[in-house]
Amino acid sequence: MTTMAPAAPSPEAARHDETYDVATVLVLMLGGFVIPVVGWIAGVVMMWANQRWSTGAKWLGTLIWPAVVAVPLLGLFVAGAFPDARVGVVIAAGAIGVVGVFGVLPWTFVHLLRSGRS
Repeated sequence: MTTMAPAAPSPEAARHDETYDVATVLVLMLGGFVIPVVGWIAGVVMMWANQRWSTGAKWLGTLIWPAVVAVPLLGLFVAGAFPDARVGVVIAAGAIGVVGVFGVLPWTFVHLLRSGRS
């Protein structure tokens, strides 16, 4: 008795999967900035609906955008609550925001694309 190997996906199907993966991660990373909250929710739904990502990658994609937004906002809230530390906290919150947007989000983008392909 011989078993047949599953058929390899066609090149068109592979391109479609890759395009969907890129679109999903773009909507997830940038959607919240373009259409606040709604864009991010659309990306989360797209990611959780696709079986290509592990549960850990899905949680990373779900939580990274709120974290990048919330951590600097929390710093600004703390600056308002403690006037003596205002300047230092505002500078730190700004630096964390810049690192989040220009460091953490691009890293997450690449990580999610790579994990979606494996």
